[in-house]
Amino acid sequence: MFRFQEIPPEGDPSGRIQEFQEVLPRLLCCRYWWMAEWKSQQMSFPYWRLYWNRSGRAWVVYNKTIYLEPGKVVLIPPNTPFASDIDLSTVPSNQPYSLKGGRVESAAMEEAMVTEGTVLHMFIHFTLGYPFDTISPGIFEFDITPAQHDLIHSITRQLMSGQVKFEQTGSLELYSLLFSLLHQLPSGAWKNRKLDPRVLQGIRYMEQNIRSTEISNGQLALIGGMSVNAYARLFKEQTGYSPRKYLLRMRVEKSCNLLHHSDLSIELIASACGFSDRYYFTRVFSRTMQASPGEYRRNSVLAN
Repeated sequence: MFRFQEIPPEGDPSGRIQEFQEVLPRLLCCRYWWMAEWKSQQMSFPYWRLYWNRSGRAWVVYNKTIYLEPGKVVLIPPNTPFASDIDLSTVPSNQPYSLKGGRVESAAMEEAMVTEGTVLHMFIHFTLGYPFDTISPGIFEFDITPAQHDLIHSITRQLMSGQVKFEQTGSLELYSLLFSLLHQLPSGAWKNRKLDPRVLQGIRYMEQNIRSTEISNGQLALIGGMSVNAYARLFKEQTGYSPRKYLLRMRVEKSCNLLHHSDLSIELIASACGFSDRYYFTRVFSRTMQASPGEYRRNSVLAN
């Protein structure tokens, strides 16, 4: 039994230390579009994707084919190499990628398109931060609950009205939908190895200073309180990458997000991701993604 006659300085009446896994969610985009073409092979992006389909007639493939239906929601973790397509597609079978569509602009337009059999598709892209973004690749499908149905209805109504700035209520609806689905993931899906605190400190330093071109193994080793060689060995044992390669991977992943979800120029994206110049950025990006930054942007983005 505890008894206090003064307010505890931290507001917590217990002296027992607790630890919580930090979640740092970031919404990248939320759209509701009609789709005339959606053919892709081995799409892989460094962020989560939520898909809900109003009219069916579309599917995603990773190990097995999962059909997008009005009563289901699909979650795709980061770096899952999946394929997609829609029914009655006219895209040639040898064409690996084709995207054609636009925004659903009103409830009347939505209903007319449902009657015509047009594919209507809501998608949300987001990140959660380490370690929640390191989940194993896969595709998860869920039956929509009544509460989730209401959230989707409200979100799509806002999107059809042209909403681009989500205030507190709209943002909370989006987060509520995301977390209600993430909570339904099987516990085995979160099998990500716990990193050594010294390695985790280095990764967080990279994240916080990613714009800097001066991040060195020496700086990371100093943060970890180790020699440079010992830290580099520990980092590779824990992550599978040297600190330098891990940082380059992180820079490329951030640039993918900006190419897909911003209208910044390639020069500004290179600078924001810590590349010394556009040419070095293009060389590293092309080697990693098998496409130049400009090609990646053209092949990943629909008109608003």
